[in-house]
Amino acid sequence: MSKLSIAVIFLSCSTTILYAQETRNDTIKKEKRIEGVTIQGSVKKSSESNIISLQKKSVEVIERVGASQLEKQGVGDVSVAVTKATGAQKQEGSGQVFIRGLGDRSNATTMNGLPIPSNDPVYKNIDLSIIKTDMIDYVGLEKVYNPKVWGDMSGANVDIVSKVYTGKPYFKVNLGSSVNANAINQSNFYLQNGPDYFGFKQINKPSNAALVNNGYVFKTSWADRAVFTPINSSLGIDFGRTFKVGEQGKLSVFGFGSFDNNYGYKEGIIRSVDNVGIAMKDLFGTEYSYATNSTGLINLNYKLNSNHNLKFVSNYIHTTEQKLENYAGYIRDTNENRAEETALLRRANYKTNDLFINQLAGEHKIASPLKLYWNLGYNRLDSRRPDRMQNISIYNQRTDSNYFGASNPGANHRYFDKLIENDYVGDIHADYEINENVKLTFGYNGRYKESDFRATQFNFRINTSQGNYYLNPGDYGSFFNATNYAAGLFDIVTFRGDIKWNPETALVPQFYNSEVLNNAGYANLEYKFSDRFTAQVGLRYDNLDQKIDYSTSIKEGTVEKNYSKILPALNLKYSVNDTNNLRFSASKTYTTPLLLEIAPYEYEEVDELSFGNPALYPSDNYNADLKWEWFPKKGEVISVTAFGKYIQNPISRVTVNSSSNSVSFVNIGDQGHVFGVEMEFRKDLYQNNNTRIYTFLNGTYLNTNQDLDREKVVAETTTSYSNTISIDPSTSSDKMQGASDFLANVNLGFEQKWGSQNALDLVVSYSHISDNIYAIGYANKGNLVDKAINVLDAVAKVKFANGIGFSVSGKNLLNPSFKRVQENTNGDVSVRDYKKGTNIGVGVSYEF
Repeated sequence: MSKLSIAVIFLSCSTTILYAQETRNDTIKKEKRIEGVTIQGSVKKSSESNIISLQKKSVEVIERVGASQLEKQGVGDVSVAVTKATGAQKQEGSGQVFIRGLGDRSNATTMNGLPIPSNDPVYKNIDLSIIKTDMIDYVGLEKVYNPKVWGDMSGANVDIVSKVYTGKPYFKVNLGSSVNANAINQSNFYLQNGPDYFGFKQINKPSNAALVNNGYVFKTSWADRAVFTPINSSLGIDFGRTFKVGEQGKLSVFGFGSFDNNYGYKEGIIRSVDNVGIAMKDLFGTEYSYATNSTGLINLNYKLNSNHNLKFVSNYIHTTEQKLENYAGYIRDTNENRAEETALLRRANYKTNDLFINQLAGEHKIASPLKLYWNLGYNRLDSRRPDRMQNISIYNQRTDSNYFGASNPGANHRYFDKLIENDYVGDIHADYEINENVKLTFGYNGRYKESDFRATQFNFRINTSQGNYYLNPGDYGSFFNATNYAAGLFDIVTFRGDIKWNPETALVPQFYNSEVLNNAGYANLEYKFSDRFTAQVGLRYDNLDQKIDYSTSIKEGTVEKNYSKILPALNLKYSVNDTNNLRFSASKTYTTPLLLEIAPYEYEEVDELSFGNPALYPSDNYNADLKWEWFPKKGEVISVTAFGKYIQNPISRVTVNSSSNSVSFVNIGDQGHVFGVEMEFRKDLYQNNNTRIYTFLNGTYLNTNQDLDREKVVAETTTSYSNTISIDPSTSSDKMQGASDFLANVNLGFEQKWGSQNALDLVVSYSHISDNIYAIGYANKGNLVDKAINVLDAVAKVKFANGIGFSVSGKNLLNPSFKRVQENTNGDVSVRDYKKGTNIGVGVSYEF
């Protein structure tokens, strides 16, 4: 709320007038005393003009994307929202983002200033695509460090600020539907058997007793399940209301709930090659996908009086993802006779995630110069991969028969895993204004997170020879069933042994357990040298303790690590005039690897196998920024930023020197660097009464480099608790993994208002991401590189004074090919190539 008090002016004017009247007319014997008048109004935090105004005034570098702007662009989730900020790109196939060329492990995610966990053990940060923009005020990108920000970041901290209700009471309903052109054009659409439409059906791993006593006890079928009318749908509600509590208290309530689903289909190649370019896999196939997201949020803001405020946020997000993949072609060691044999690979993958985020925060004005802030959080994650199915068989064209290869029991398997995380976080800090020019901030951050991961893969070992059984690749249950198991045609084994003969050992799951304790203290001094020049200097001390116990197919053991980091930060702001700012920032931060990058556990995809490295350790980052900002008028900004990062012991994904096409994670060299220039331009191109044409564009150029040191990697990974990782890079240095040389976002909007509250918005959005390295290669087997991509979206929205709104949107209108290549010395080899398809959608809303 912003207030403008005119009491003093009013009283001064009144007194002057009364005094003048008294000197002219002594009949006035008394004067009425007016205590004061206050004009009060609401400022919408999410509005673009307010966000730019805060950016202009703040001493820290602030870059935010507000919910109002996102609504106009038809942006429904935070992962796309972040890409609208300068220097950010979304990783294809996930909700993870790269910022200033630095990926998942280099960034951090907070909600209302507190860290929140990832919903997927593969990543450090939460999949931002599951966070709905309707439940936020804005997304902040803190690309420049200050000591209040948690120190584990080098790209940026993404802060999701949940919506606090202000204004008039309302209730809003949103309905939407869309189709993916690829999915709707399929005459038949298939998914795996088991999961349901809403995604709340949980498939549990068979109990150990059932497996021992009854053998084959899997309840779900191997056969594909036909799905009719793959049409996406969405339903959302949100509401807000304020209640008076006592004489001074005010309670504001905001609630949000939604369900949406999404069907997808793509077809293309999956290929992997060795270091001389010979194919290890060469497959063409299809992928059917289906995802759900059920979200609920409640935000209670209780203002006791002008000095004390409490806020409670509770957010529950349940997501599921199904993928059914069917490929045909060549797999080395499966069908050596390519002339008459075709390898058939089927994989059905199901993911479920339940994430609870709970926060209780307070703001207190203790005395005139002292303000106290505290925020406590508890997060719980339940993430599962229940009943992943994989089958590999061979079709012989000459004999028109199907049979299994005899090599690897793991070719046909069912897989179950579960990750449970309990995450306790807290922050307490105080601002003390020594005088109008000096402010001191000091505080404490704490975090304790415990992670428990368990996985079991049931491999099906074929015991009978080819020709002695019937196999239908349309339903592998024709072979894998209770009757054939009892007859001894196949056995069920894990990497620890045979369930039938050694259940006590065989049924012990692979696991890793982790405990992380982070204690940090920080202080920051803000000094105002003049009305135009302000400096902040701060210091943060972080201490991290981590313990990991693990027992996997690779290794078992315990790793304990302790790190202490001293992190200084400097922020300078000079206002050249009322519309121009110059800023300079310098800081030190660090980057910790994520748990799955440390745990020695094999994580398998169709075309890739990755495993962690217990010898991995944090990188240190030294950062500097120089920024110029110009604010031509309200709601407009033009800025240019030059930045640089020096990284000691950078972490990178690498292709391991082996025949299995495996990747792992190492501190690849002694140093790396990132240099770049960013430009942002938000400007009205035309404005006349209620008509406005505007643009919002940004671009980033990056130059990155890192050392590639084989000897360093071998020396650091040869330990008692890790296996030696061998890499053989063909050069001594290369670009940073994941960094694109050039990023750009261009948005063109048309806004037309008429009547009292009628509005039409048309927005066209274009994004470009240039080539970037997915994984560092070795020897003649070059880097895996994701090729450049161009994305075009458009949305039209109209809202009437009676509360009814309509929208039409088109996403991925160019429908580009997503390509990944292996840059071999004897020529590039395409290893992935597919199109996602265009999405066309309509929506209707009603607010009352």
